[in-house]
Amino acid sequence: MSRHRNLHNLDEDDYYDDYDDGYYDEDGEYYDDDEYYAEQVKKEKERKAKEEAAKKAKANQIKQQKLQEQKKQLEKKTSQTAAPAKKGSVSSGGGISVGSVQPPKKNVVVSDISNNPNNDLNDPIPSLPQNVLKELKSDNNGIRSHLSLVILGHVDAGKSTLTGRLMLSLNHVSQRQLQKYQKAATTIGKSSFALAWFCDEDESERERGVTIDIATKFVRTENFDFTVLDAPGHKDFIPNMISGTASADAGLLVVAATTGEFEAGFARGDDDGDGSRFVGQTREHIVLSRGLGVTQIVVAVNKLDAADPAWSKARFEHIQGLVLDFLKQNGFKEKRIKFVPVSGLTGVNMTREGKLEDEEGMKLLRKWYNGPTLIEALDGFVPAKRDFEKPLRSIVTDVS
Repeated sequence: MSRHRNLHNLDEDDYYDDYDDGYYDEDGEYYDDDEYYAEQVKKEKERKAKEEAAKKAKANQIKQQKLQEQKKQLEKKTSQTAAPAKKGSVSSGGGISVGSVQPPKKNVVVSDISNNPNNDLNDPIPSLPQNVLKELKSDNNGIRSHLSLVILGHVDAGKSTLTGRLMLSLNHVSQRQLQKYQKAATTIGKSSFALAWFCDEDESERERGVTIDIATKFVRTENFDFTVLDAPGHKDFIPNMISGTASADAGLLVVAATTGEFEAGFARGDDDGDGSRFVGQTREHIVLSRGLGVTQIVVAVNKLDAADPAWSKARFEHIQGLVLDFLKQNGFKEKRIKFVPVSGLTGVNMTREGKLEDEEGMKLLRKWYNGPTLIEALDGFVPAKRDFEKPLRSIVTDVS
């Protein structure tokens, strides 16, 4: 029977009756066009899915075979390199090797590339020659020890000013440059921020008087080459502080000794009046720095010249007791903690050399303090252990 109706034999009433697109095949089976085409589409999708699965399975099989072949080649190459040359054997250059001379050994690490299907080939990582490793590990290798030093502390504790004074005391910046900054800072009403401008180089930081981003500087003492990371103290810029502290070997915690400032930085987290809990950045920086791997720290009790009375021993010991307990609670060992009274603004107790701006302040301090200067305390750090045998690791931050 033809699939199409014979419209010529239909009456007008029949033409508009319940007409559908179905039909009967030669065996008398009834088919509906919509169901028929839906079934064909479904079968086509299933066929394509099977073909795709077969292609993927084949590709994975070929890739695994390729990776296994590469692994065998690397293992064979390594075993041939490590095998000693036999006496009287022919060398690769065509000559005869004399005696029991062996080819130079190459220490390589064979990666299990079968476990890393994303790489077509993992090249072996050569290690440093033994004579180079021995030289690097020697105490008399002529290589100066390097430390990354992060400057921590509450906002307005004087971190940038202290860092600028440190650079000036070690002759990494000049008095002429300082005078230029003093003149420029005075014109905008921030004359006391001149030393901080050695670190705060951005115009917005200078106008606001607040460190926003990490400032990276270099200083050299008798024992160490320091990469100094001046971290922001404001709570809004904690992410920047974390990025700097993550790469630090040691810390310099700056604590303001003036009445009210120390208490604000060392607040326990009580309600600050608007329903939120205020935590002083001195506490937060201690917790974060220890969690990020800093194990040794110098605490600079700054602005002691502005305490009441100036250079008060009682004030210094009060601050020392509170901060020391908190440092030990957070995992710092007492033998890796030092406290130094200083004035970053006037330079008192920064170094024993050079002319002082505040001779009277130094005399008052020396009546009761006979400990190290700040630079001497920094020189007392334990050198960082470097694993020269391991591959190079580098921290990348500030990626946008």
